[in-house]
Amino acid sequence: MLLTSIWVLDLLILFGVSILFALIYSTRKYDYFKKRNMQYEKPVPLFGSILPILSMRATIGEWLRQLYDSFEAPYFGIFVFDEPYIIIKSPEIIKLILVKDSNKFADRTVLAPKHNEMLSNMMFWQKSPDWKKVRAKMTPVFSSGKLKGMLPIINDVAVELNQYIRQNLGKLETKEVTAKYSTDVISKCAFAIDPHSFRNDMNEFRKVGKVFFEFTWRNSFVQSLYFFKQNWATTLRLEFFEKSAFTFLRGIFWKAIENRQQTNVKRNDLIDIIVEMRNNKDLCDELNFDGDKVVAQAVQFFVAGYETSSSTLSFTLYELSLQPKIQTKLREEILNNIKQYNGITYEGLKQMKYMDMCIYETLRKYPVLPFLDRRCNEDYRIPGTDLIIQEGMPVYIPMMALHYDEKYFPEPEKYDPERFVEKNSHNVNGLYYMPFGEGPRACIGERFGMLGVKIGLSHILSEFVLERSPDTPVPVKFEPKSFILQSTVGLPLTFREYHPTTTYDN
Repeated sequence: MLLTSIWVLDLLILFGVSILFALIYSTRKYDYFKKRNMQYEKPVPLFGSILPILSMRATIGEWLRQLYDSFEAPYFGIFVFDEPYIIIKSPEIIKLILVKDSNKFADRTVLAPKHNEMLSNMMFWQKSPDWKKVRAKMTPVFSSGKLKGMLPIINDVAVELNQYIRQNLGKLETKEVTAKYSTDVISKCAFAIDPHSFRNDMNEFRKVGKVFFEFTWRNSFVQSLYFFKQNWATTLRLEFFEKSAFTFLRGIFWKAIENRQQTNVKRNDLIDIIVEMRNNKDLCDELNFDGDKVVAQAVQFFVAGYETSSSTLSFTLYELSLQPKIQTKLREEILNNIKQYNGITYEGLKQMKYMDMCIYETLRKYPVLPFLDRRCNEDYRIPGTDLIIQEGMPVYIPMMALHYDEKYFPEPEKYDPERFVEKNSHNVNGLYYMPFGEGPRACIGERFGMLGVKIGLSHILSEFVLERSPDTPVPVKFEPKSFILQSTVGLPLTFREYHPTTTYDN
């Protein structure tokens, strides 16, 4: 007998004490923002403010948008379990954090796990100062000259894309089609490997892409811990992505790297840059650049490019299917441009201003990652305020909420490319439109991603008309088990051949 003569009663007492201890422990910091006279979302014991996320009632982007709309202050607090986080609303403060004083917010909050060397050395996860050195070496992959050289390769993939659509006219799952396209574009441009996704839906690259981004309870739980409870993920040695995907990519990319070194062929792609980095003795000694650290750069390119390009392209096609007049206007620009430049060219794509406007508007409504996160690396006083962001404090920027703020974008639910008729009319006083992030850690592959999306749109709209199908979701409901924005039911659309003599406006 422990406490009483009845063992069941002992168990109940121990259980009750354990619960009481957990409640006291989990709420010990809940006066953090109150002490600083700062507005905050009232926490729930054990869970803090994030119960809607943990219970899968909302995506993180939608949840942050709800909080954003409920606070008038330029910043406010939340609790992630027992830890305080600061959410920034003010575009002026956001610019300070991401750009002017970015050296004080150099790292993302997401865990860079020591138990997975490949993941921890991918640029999205990588911490200072290594990420800065690696990024500087990777930047030449996306120079204008390199991108121009990739255009014929992407064009070839887009030709296969249109052949696939023509063979399957009618209702198509658009996100799946664009995922095939982005898989082949990335694989061919970066690694000189052609997965033939339009011929073989079950090729290994497609399987790996699906593993990375499928919305499962497992992925939702583990990825939440990587952002919100890093010590748990470390202790349990959890993998952000399933190991099988890394095993495949490790093998295929090492083979590509070794083949390039043996043949000494130059393709001006990512593999060439990685080989150059491996041949730089000083860099290798400084960063211990070997093993999975090498392959991590290739995997980063594949992971980042796969979802961003396919998501942006599919959501653009989705909105165009609902807006026939906008679709017609963009098609006219594309056809005139193709005629003027005698095909789809790098110079011609740069002149398609209305296409840029459509893509920018898609990225406003559907930013792939709907939030930005940074961790403060030294005490920082927000200029003009009494607020000091303490060293180690996580800071979140609710990007999706800013993109839907009526102050910056009137009628935010409306798809209106005309918002971007003047490219430089936004972010004049601070930052509130930033689909690729801003500052030193902005997306390194923005120009590559835009090029792939523009070529895909040019090919599709020059030959096909997009229409809403009976299964097209209006509006889109986002999958709460995913950190990135994805439709719960996909994006099924109807594709028909374009005939120049037919009027499609309605």
